[in-house]
Amino acid sequence: TLNSISSTGVFFDEVYVGAPHLGGAQMFDIERVEVLRGPQGTLFGKNTIGGAIAVTTRKPTGDTSFNAEVTGGEDNFLSLDGYLEFPITDALAASAAFITRHSDGWQKRDRGDDAGNDDMWAARTHLNADFSDTWNSHLVMDYTHIDQNVYPQVLTDFDPTAPLAAAYNGAVLAPRGETCCEPNIDDIDRSSALNELDKDQNDTWGISWTNTWEMDGLTFKSITGYRDMDTESYRDADNDVNDYFSVGSQFDVQQFSQEFLLSNASGTRFDWLVGVYYLKEDGDHVSDVTVGNGLFEANGVVPLDLTLNYDRTQEATSYAAFFNTTWHMTNRARLNVAARYTYDEKDLDMFSVKRASQTPILIPGPTSPDACTDVVADGNGSRVSCSEDWDEFSPRLGLDYDISDDVMGYASISGGFRSGVYNGRPTATAQVSVADPETLLSYEVGFKSQLWSRRLQINGALFYNDYEDRQFLVNRTSGSADTALALVVDNAADSTLWGGELEFTVLPMQGLTLTGGLSYIDPEFKEFEAVDPGTGELEDLSDRPFAAVPEWTANLLAQYVYELDNAGSLRLRGDASYKSDIFYSDDEASNSFDRLHAGSYTIFNAGVSYITADDKWEFGVFGRNLGDTREIRGGFGVDAFGNTTVSFTEPRRFFVSLKYRS
Repeated sequence: TLNSISSTGVFFDEVYVGAPHLGGAQMFDIERVEVLRGPQGTLFGKNTIGGAIAVTTRKPTGDTSFNAEVTGGEDNFLSLDGYLEFPITDALAASAAFITRHSDGWQKRDRGDDAGNDDMWAARTHLNADFSDTWNSHLVMDYTHIDQNVYPQVLTDFDPTAPLAAAYNGAVLAPRGETCCEPNIDDIDRSSALNELDKDQNDTWGISWTNTWEMDGLTFKSITGYRDMDTESYRDADNDVNDYFSVGSQFDVQQFSQEFLLSNASGTRFDWLVGVYYLKEDGDHVSDVTVGNGLFEANGVVPLDLTLNYDRTQEATSYAAFFNTTWHMTNRARLNVAARYTYDEKDLDMFSVKRASQTPILIPGPTSPDACTDVVADGNGSRVSCSEDWDEFSPRLGLDYDISDDVMGYASISGGFRSGVYNGRPTATAQVSVADPETLLSYEVGFKSQLWSRRLQINGALFYNDYEDRQFLVNRTSGSADTALALVVDNAADSTLWGGELEFTVLPMQGLTLTGGLSYIDPEFKEFEAVDPGTGELEDLSDRPFAAVPEWTANLLAQYVYELDNAGSLRLRGDASYKSDIFYSDDEASNSFDRLHAGSYTIFNAGVSYITADDKWEFGVFGRNLGDTREIRGGFGVDAFGNTTVSFTEPRRFFVSLKYRS
């Protein structure tokens, strides 16, 4: 929803990209990607509670170069991307990159275009200016256009005796001699879904402008960002030509951020950085939920009208100040002390109505949160507004110690914070609620090493996260139709998560590179009580499993470059990724709980490329999901609707590519 905040933040060229904008983010023209674990917010603008992914796109160097790649594959897949950089003057350089991708899709539709198709293009330009020896200005502009179908859905099960299903079949379809709905679990690459209800349209553009001044041993940096997104998406969840169950969303969001950083020159005994940050996000989010389209018109019963419309407008503002210091106590020991103060405020205005009967979803009346107004009548629907602010001080303490010239150990304690959120889709006035902020104390110990003449790198870490009021989307899919449709964010008073990670890169012989990683996570609710919207009473949810969290994950990549004397080289590459069992539902009482369980699985990819001796041309053949492993990657089910809908991993596919670089 509009007001949700991901626990892991994504940054493009040092600018935070909010959750609604990520659908338009494209990974091309990339220089490097950094993955940071744990709470962040003392080195850069936006705070995150669970880590950060920092993407840096390719900055022009002032040279002239050009590269392009074309890739073709099954399902008429065709991708073309290119990059050009060139100097304009001695002090000004520019670059332009683009990518376009098209395919027919891998889930065949009886009606309309296939699902899983590609239809997008994106472009990014850079201007990099050295106005003087002490002033650099870097401007990045990007645009993405997507117009395709959503990721393929599969109806695994349908119970025609479920309350809504029986009413819909009896009152709407039986007079026409039709029934709904037929599962396609036996042929997941084919669907009878109504194509016009499946679409993913996105137009996103953004600007980042970074100015850096060097002055008397200090560095001052200004980072300005703006992003604009307009998107429309619909998902058909019933595998049927009739509109029994579908969900649609439209976002129109603008985001502005400004960050100032001041730091001293590195290499001193005491390194420091101070910063201030401002973020403003304005957005409109319209969502439509349809269950049993035509049911109200057939019987006139308002409680059976589940054609729900929500129109939300939200303004979110964040202010922060932070510092980060490192004291080089000895040649081997470094002490890190850092902290952040964050102040967030959110204002929400929400109108809702049942589309078919033109009656309110939320009955006018008082609400329990002090932050929200009473629900008031507004035309045929009703309206409620909420306004709340939160603040938090988040410290960090860390110690790094060089055990030897090749091994470094570290330990840290850091605080994290995620501001409160509103219930974005209440189906009853009593469900108008505000989830409290989530806070975290994260403990981590680990090591980083470069061994065997720097041919072997091994890093390891153990971590323990102690959450207070961790935010969870509480799905009660086993409840009534109304309660199952409500998106209720609640707080688990006390929960923990501990685990470990091990990763390595080794060069065992000339031309061979092996990279791998292993991760273990064990989450647990210590205390989690929430109000059951159906009964109004507290229920204990502490025995619920953590949804979408595999206990074990692992990955392995092998690459070998075989030199062909003066005839070029061959590059062979293969990788494997493993996930243990995953539950995509946390409601063990629901009929769909077991159907939303994915067993452990491994995905294999491999390819071979020929590279010419002058390193200008590369021809490759590669395959994805070579074992044709088809496993659940997400889903949703509601007992009252009788349906369970999931998505599966993509099928095995093969591709060829041709690349040129100057």
